[in-house]
Amino acid sequence: MPRPEAPSPKTDRKRRLKRWTLGSYRLGVILAALACLRALPRDEVSLDPAVVLEMSREAIPGAVSAGDPADGLFPLLDGDSQTVGWATSTYPQAAKIQGYSGSSELLMVFGADRKVKAVRFLASADTDGHVKKVRDDEPFWRQWDGKAEAELGAPGSPIVVSGATLTSEAMARGVAARFGAEGMDEWFPDALKLADVAKQFPGADRISESDVSGIHQVWEKEELLGTVLRSSRMGISARGYNGTSDVIVCLSPDGEKVLGIGFLGSRDNEPYVSDVRDEVKFADGFAGKSVATVLAEDTRASPSLFTSGASYTNHAVVESVREMLRRHLAEEEGTGFPWKASLAFAWIGIGVFVGVNKVGNKSAVRLGYAAISVAAGLTLGWMVSQDQLVGWGMNGFGWRGILPLLALTAAALVIPAFTGKNVYCNRICPHGAAQTLAGRSGEKRFHLPPKLHAALTRLPWLTLLAIWALAFLASGIPFAYFEPFETWSSGFVAFIPAAILTVGLVAAFFLPQAYCHYGCPTGALLKFLTASPTAWTRRDTIAALLIVAALSRVLL
Repeated sequence: MPRPEAPSPKTDRKRRLKRWTLGSYRLGVILAALACLRALPRDEVSLDPAVVLEMSREAIPGAVSAGDPADGLFPLLDGDSQTVGWATSTYPQAAKIQGYSGSSELLMVFGADRKVKAVRFLASADTDGHVKKVRDDEPFWRQWDGKAEAELGAPGSPIVVSGATLTSEAMARGVAARFGAEGMDEWFPDALKLADVAKQFPGADRISESDVSGIHQVWEKEELLGTVLRSSRMGISARGYNGTSDVIVCLSPDGEKVLGIGFLGSRDNEPYVSDVRDEVKFADGFAGKSVATVLAEDTRASPSLFTSGASYTNHAVVESVREMLRRHLAEEEGTGFPWKASLAFAWIGIGVFVGVNKVGNKSAVRLGYAAISVAAGLTLGWMVSQDQLVGWGMNGFGWRGILPLLALTAAALVIPAFTGKNVYCNRICPHGAAQTLAGRSGEKRFHLPPKLHAALTRLPWLTLLAIWALAFLASGIPFAYFEPFETWSSGFVAFIPAAILTVGLVAAFFLPQAYCHYGCPTGALLKFLTASPTAWTRRDTIAALLIVAALSRVLL
């Protein structure tokens, strides 16, 4: 029997061009859908004072009303209209900080001394199971108790919740952002000028900035005159009566002596700002003191640091100075590459390799890597899901903390679009790998009748359409409930994902890849990228019509 002729190079190039063109279109459809979600108009919802009061009363029992907020800060008032505490939301500063698939909003409750009394959960666009794990973790919520307002802008190394690391870290970073870690540059955008430090460094001719944000060196020709610390660039946001201030501390060349402080600007009220600015300009109770003395003394008891009639603003300046000095003296923590990220990138890289090479088809390699994927899923908890994709579409995402998940998502979408190989479903997905191992361990394997099989294979597509339709309708339904993947990271917290996981894995002992074939909407999305890689299909037409409908929803 004669062997079939090999395709010519020209034919190969033509097929490859068709595959890349169609793959680009299909990938573009998915990205366009995400962009449309992001562009949906959203109503701005302000925090209800009644909600603030109700959530603050446990921490501030004497509060009977919440006053009008100033700069997002609600005064908590007693029966005589005296301020007994304060409360504020982490929004809008925390809105740009994404967890697993969305941002979270917390309520910070302070006593009259401006120290944290309680931190409460308000809302989250993140996955339901991850949020529940964080809400049930008491040490996470108590980590801020007793901290002064000036300390909250330092991200540091917050307590995070195992199984909900991204969600809890995003919440903790949202607190830091609310108090200056990321938002202060917009409030005080001007660069530090020579005129700002002329009193302490009269001969200075240039200012340079070190690798550490907020720390500057002042020079006269080639001679170092000293160091300047700036609160707004160090993420310090101590609040006065009604706003924050931008303060600098000038240090000697050896960093051991305070030469003086400066008051660059403030969002607080007049005449308090002018009073404190004059105090700093003409008296400056810090000048000439050692850093150790400033940190050790009780600054509240020092008359030279107290401005009568402007105590709130004055106190905010004092606490900013002290916090800048604390951070400047603190030893920098190690910033080695996180072990979880290292494992994640190794797992993804191996999965891509065995997914695109023939070696991955060998039974030993397939089963061995399936075991690795299950271990990675249990250890890392990172999977591509519709809840995650829709969350990113609605809320955007940040790079910090989710780079491995971003790489995993890119591998899942880009590789099948341009190679026709669904490496994520076939090799990397921990849930798919668990089904592979379950199927190999079962002695009896069944196959459904053709008609029932054909009917059930439509379910993932219908589920996929339902998820995206509900997303564009802003239904508020937790999309994690449509898939089992959240259970891998958060545990058996949410009933519906846990039930889907259990039923799917049990079924996999008898039906090969049962959930993949008959339940997975993310698998359906990835099949859209790989099906008929060189031919336009009915699904491509449907996808185009759906994008037109999505654009209409955005524009209308």
